[in-house]
Amino acid sequence: MWTAEAWHDFAAGWAGGSLGILCGHPLDTIKVRQQALLVSPLRCLTATLRHEGARGLFKGLAFPLVSAGAVNSVFFGVYYNCLRHLNSGGGGGGAEAPLRHVAAAGALGGLAQLAVAVPVDLVKIQLQTRTGASGGWVRHYQTPAAGPLACLAALYRAGGAAAWYRGFGVQLLRDVPASAAYFVLYEAGVRWARSHQVPSAAAVLVAGGAAGVLSWSLILPLDVVKSRIQADSPERPQFRGVVHCARETVIRDGPAALFRGFTTMATRGFVVNAATFFGYEYFMVGIKLVA
Repeated sequence: MWTAEAWHDFAAGWAGGSLGILCGHPLDTIKVRQQALLVSPLRCLTATLRHEGARGLFKGLAFPLVSAGAVNSVFFGVYYNCLRHLNSGGGGGGAEAPLRHVAAAGALGGLAQLAVAVPVDLVKIQLQTRTGASGGWVRHYQTPAAGPLACLAALYRAGGAAAWYRGFGVQLLRDVPASAAYFVLYEAGVRWARSHQVPSAAAVLVAGGAAGVLSWSLILPLDVVKSRIQADSPERPQFRGVVHCARETVIRDGPAALFRGFTTMATRGFVVNAATFFGYEYFMVGIKLVA
């Protein structure tokens, strides 16, 4: 029987995830276009503004803004509830859990959220790489869909429900270890800040941002491969899988292409994850005040 506290984690995860997406989506659009279209961040920004205006930086926002709540609800809800279960023999309470428990619970949270996260990422990337103009951009596949529901429908027509999970394998390889590292880094950062009497809000923001940057840095090549696979044409894909995509990327564009978008990723990672943890932690504070 789940307690009210267990459901609070899912609700707070929804709030934190939505805040993080809202703050970081323009940088995410630049990162995805860098990785999928292999252009510099400056060229990506100027071409987007020239052809689409500032609205182009928010392309594909509506779907992840709504669905990020669901993704992060599962992610944080599974993580914190697994952590309580793993730590139940040691007095409970996530703040004092051994870091090995934090890593295990983080990996399980990363695994569970894939059921929602893969279709969300696929649709987001398909819409983000729909530039609306050929001038200033390399030639690439662009979905004819104008919105998330039309994109899901087009993918279904191309390959059934399985088409909604294109890139599942590489996202599994990316998200499970990154999620374990993410929560370990956050917990370690918060505990260090607490021991040095850093104000609570600052500790959450800095630890959350740093955890996001460091965990994403570990899996950037997989993120590049994922972006390229999910931006590909569903009817005539140029990549046959993770290894083929990585090999073709290196052959065509050099090994450095697998690390494309690092600066944008790091900036976005700090902003998004600082906002996500801040939203989670203070939503939980609000719940406890009104409970």
